[in-house]
Amino acid sequence: MPSDGPLFDTVYVVSHTHWDREWYQAFQGFRVRLVYMLDELIAIMEGDPEYRHFNLDGQTILLDDYVEIRPENSERLRALIEAGRIRVGPWYVMPDEFLVSGESLIRNLALGMRIARQWGGEALRCGYIPDAFGHNSQLPQILRGFGIDSVVFFRGLGDCPTAEIWWDGADGSRVLGLKLSEDRSYSDWFFAARWPFADRQFVYQPAEFIDRVKVFLAYKRRRATTAITVAFDGVDHGEVEPRLPWMLKTLNASDLGVNFVHADLAQYLDALKAQVGDLRVYSGEQRVPGNQGVSNNVLANTLSTRVHLKQMNQHCETLLLHWAEPWGVFTMLEGRPYPQGFLAKAWEYLLQNHAHDSICGTGTDQVDRDMVGRFDQSRLVSEAMIQEELKFITHHIDTQGAPGQFLVTVFNPSQEAVDGVLAIDLTLPAGTDAAVKFPLYGGTSFKIYGATGREVPYQVLAVDRNQVQLHRWYRDIPATQAVDRFHLALAGVVPAFGYASYLVEPLPMEGPQPGEYRAQRMSTPVRYPGSQRIAEHTWDNGRITLHVEPNGTIRITDHDTGHSYGGLLEFEDEADMGDAWTHAHPVSNAEVSSWGARAEISVLNDGPLATRLRMQTALRVPEAIAPGHTARSAALTTLTVTTEVELRQDDPLLRCRTVIHNTARDHRLRVLFPTGLTTESFFTSTPFDLVERAVDLPDYSQYLENFSGVVPHSGLIVLHDGRAGLAIYSRGLYEAAVRNHDGHTIALTLFRSIGQVVAANDTDGGQLLGDLDFSYAIRPFAVDGDPAGRLWKEHQQFVGGLRVIQRAVDAVHFDAPHRRMRDLPLSKSFLTVEAADVIVSAIKGADERPDRGVIRLFNPRAVPSQGVIQFDRPLAAAKLLDLQETVVAGAEWHDREVRVALGPKQLVTLAVEWA
Repeated sequence: MPSDGPLFDTVYVVSHTHWDREWYQAFQGFRVRLVYMLDELIAIMEGDPEYRHFNLDGQTILLDDYVEIRPENSERLRALIEAGRIRVGPWYVMPDEFLVSGESLIRNLALGMRIARQWGGEALRCGYIPDAFGHNSQLPQILRGFGIDSVVFFRGLGDCPTAEIWWDGADGSRVLGLKLSEDRSYSDWFFAARWPFADRQFVYQPAEFIDRVKVFLAYKRRRATTAITVAFDGVDHGEVEPRLPWMLKTLNASDLGVNFVHADLAQYLDALKAQVGDLRVYSGEQRVPGNQGVSNNVLANTLSTRVHLKQMNQHCETLLLHWAEPWGVFTMLEGRPYPQGFLAKAWEYLLQNHAHDSICGTGTDQVDRDMVGRFDQSRLVSEAMIQEELKFITHHIDTQGAPGQFLVTVFNPSQEAVDGVLAIDLTLPAGTDAAVKFPLYGGTSFKIYGATGREVPYQVLAVDRNQVQLHRWYRDIPATQAVDRFHLALAGVVPAFGYASYLVEPLPMEGPQPGEYRAQRMSTPVRYPGSQRIAEHTWDNGRITLHVEPNGTIRITDHDTGHSYGGLLEFEDEADMGDAWTHAHPVSNAEVSSWGARAEISVLNDGPLATRLRMQTALRVPEAIAPGHTARSAALTTLTVTTEVELRQDDPLLRCRTVIHNTARDHRLRVLFPTGLTTESFFTSTPFDLVERAVDLPDYSQYLENFSGVVPHSGLIVLHDGRAGLAIYSRGLYEAAVRNHDGHTIALTLFRSIGQVVAANDTDGGQLLGDLDFSYAIRPFAVDGDPAGRLWKEHQQFVGGLRVIQRAVDAVHFDAPHRRMRDLPLSKSFLTVEAADVIVSAIKGADERPDRGVIRLFNPRAVPSQGVIQFDRPLAAAKLLDLQETVVAGAEWHDREVRVALGPKQLVTLAVEWA
């Protein structure tokens, strides 16, 4: 632009509000304000046609929140949406991008755009996500899958000098990025033109107002790459400014020489796309710390705030994605209707917790309680569907001629077969087995057989006696039974996306003959002796050798590589005087380690199939931050840290569970995994991607934001030197770091105890006092090619687990109305994927046609991949879909197979119909 000409041709003023549904107030408090704001907006727009447009923050949930209270206004609101004056969507809620799964991001957009259509409007075709704390590498691909080619965002791009950029996703998908200003982001017009008059009750002085806008335009000019710009007329939970039409008329009548228009954001983006040329290109994940501006920080430690919310979220996602949806499809194929309505409701509850300030844990204790309630509702709906689906399969298995009294069916929701030691539960009528009736014999009185009739060895890990089991058969009243629940380690095989049944045969226990007076006796006890112990404090399962140290740390040696990893499971506690967003420690930060502690070590199980060990350590840590926030307190308290590890026969995975009784405030606790590997990079999983990260961190010491050195992960952390590697799997944990020293230690954050939330006092729940439970696993491996696909599938299997349904072999009762002939085999796979690096992300019924299956796959590697999907029955059709489930092309298929090809880091969605 010439220096003596107008600063811009056109300024598009976009009126909006940014509506955190819950944060420093709970949902109901914010909803009161939302209702009053929308009441006023509707009245203004109906009464003043010059107030043309309003953007409802990119999330459609606000519509439901409003009309639940104002149902009488729903048609007035609909009329404004249909006319294009109120723009809604594309999201259901504005999410965080790292603390939810990639599938959740897709479902969020799909629901938001569907609701927009139901209201008669066209969803905003822009990835409007201006308040997320950094941006994941696959969001451009997700947006393009919904026909969205632009994004409005704010944090994570560092010192971005221009307002317009190109953003390339991990797969190469490109979107036009509108980078909001570091100073006032989505509220630049509000703070430049409106807020200076707040102390004067927003009575605008025309001359001063024009001068302030002139300064604002000069600032915008420095970052703009075209002759147009956008001004965001809104702020957090802000009400409408009804005088905006007057403001724009005043500016248009001034000597600024710029055309000011009240615009829909889509209008501006359409105009911008026609003008942009060569722009700076940003690629992949965007998480650079903030270096200027009042709120441009990426706030990385929200990854570990109120960690129980993160754990609940991943559990609910797992129930839906690994169990309820795929088994809904599999049982649909066998005659049970797909539970579309139930699953939609479970997703609705879950997605409501994905709003960025919600899932990040930055709200009050009341927000926390409300979220727990929603997680519970999502979980309960999913669990009910899973139980019905798995029971439907079990009750239709043909057991005619099968030996045994009980049928135990083990279900596998993962794309890889489970071949090894299975952890399952078996129930027997209370007091009927020798293990509880004659414990001195040291055995049981039942045998287990596989589908072929072969006896299957097992090991009893624990018995819960006299448990109450509820039955409710169809058309009958509930009944209860006292049972003993056996926790078993069983040597077995369960096919991918399938099940395997085992038959349990209780053996007779003889009683006294008539007239005899002697003790009841039993037949020969069932025993499967053996041990994995090879020396004192040392065990070997055929894949790894495990040695326990006196301080409770462990050393493992991988048989495949010979590499040993020592000092694993050291716990490190440090001060955290930060807030819900940021970890910070005082000048004097007394770190406490379990390295010098003396652990109580117990061997819980020592058998041929499984070894279970318990290490309990008492950590003496400061009670809290000392007054003045320069040190930790002198007063100490005890953290009891109890870790159980399980070593299964011929299994390279060491499963760990840590329970911490937290009695301290203002601290962060991490578990450490020294690797001893020499490498320059490591990998962590994020939505649909395995991101490579440098061990040697960039120097951000001169940045405004205090860089904490942590990175996001969704449960998979991988480090290797090209020959040997170590992976850490976890459930519901998202914050990690790798330390750049000889040990190259993986530091996995378990939790942070914090107490501060902006403008709120109801926050002590963030200290997480009480018992905290964490599940993770250690996986040493040999590097044979790129391990990405193998480890990702193993992590999915670790998270998804197995489930068991039991019935009597000769059962005649059903507990659901959907019955048909019992003709299912004792073992079956519904679906297999023949591809080393193709990951199944979802198996579900189609949104509009639930009788049609939708399968989503992705490639986590940076090279192309291909595979074959094999079904258990012939197909009638297979097509390629976009993420809106619109057909885009035919798929290559024949009979029961579909062939797929995926580019680097690419998502592919298939629709299949069965013959």
